[in-house]
Amino acid sequence: MNELKENSKYGLNRGNLKMIALFCMTLDHIAAIVLIAWLHTLTKGSVAYACCMDLIIFLRLIGRLAFPMFCYFIVEGLLHTGNIYKYAFRLFLLALISEIPFDFSHSNRLFDFSNQNVFWTLLLGLVAIYCIDGIYRKFKLKRAVRYLLVFGITLLASLVAYSLKSDYGAFGISTIVIVYLVEREEVFFTPVINGMVLFIYYFVITNTDEINLGEFEKFSKIAIAIYLIFVLVVSTFALCLAVFIKDRNQRKMYAACVTLSSMSPDEMAALANVFLMKYYNGEKGKKIGWLFYLYYPLHLAVLAGVCKLLKLY
Repeated sequence: MNELKENSKYGLNRGNLKMIALFCMTLDHIAAIVLIAWLHTLTKGSVAYACCMDLIIFLRLIGRLAFPMFCYFIVEGLLHTGNIYKYAFRLFLLALISEIPFDFSHSNRLFDFSNQNVFWTLLLGLVAIYCIDGIYRKFKLKRAVRYLLVFGITLLASLVAYSLKSDYGAFGISTIVIVYLVEREEVFFTPVINGMVLFIYYFVITNTDEINLGEFEKFSKIAIAIYLIFVLVVSTFALCLAVFIKDRNQRKMYAACVTLSSMSPDEMAALANVFLMKYYNGEKGKKIGWLFYLYYPLHLAVLAGVCKLLKLY
């Protein structure tokens, strides 16, 4: 509470941050859906192709700021919502509503089960931290037992997210759990959760039947293992540094961005959120309610319509 009072002079409230997240997400999806579809119609090596490619990279880097904010607000929702079951139902309903616009905008098909929209990840993350929160609040367990249960819940939710092939998958789950753990002052346990997801990623990448590398397969597996060990070491060190960040909101956002950076280096662009959170005053601000949720399927439908109108599909 003292932190919020000290930051009350700053102007960013919860509603402001949600609008920023929606703006960044929109730019990301314009690049991922419309511009990439347009890129495929251009001649490789042309000036237009190069300019389009640069614009895609720029917009997608801005778009990296969106998902860590969504993860942050999932944890905030758990901590502050009056009815967690209604909150979970809203996420479930939006996951269902968003699936057709998501599939159509990304694959030009009404139903495509190869990938699912991000609301499934957010829902699974909410369920995971709800179970973990219950362990912390309702049971007096030894730390080792509690950590084992947290590990098991996160592992289960991560495997479900991977099986569903939902957007951000297992890394999305681990990010939400890690934000919650930082809220609980469990910073030094976060590398274990991150390492578990990295192990799943390594196991899947190096054992999938979809990858056929021929004579280079053994070398590539070793290279992947070395790279992921390097990522694990760096991310562990980076996550532990979170204890030196005094502001709790910045600390949670920093941990979220580090976790996502383990998935892909371009996610490091989201670290700009850490500076943004300095101006978060903890106030609700103007309620945007269902607009925050309905915007996702609506803007995907609009972008798919633009692609159809321009005959990019």
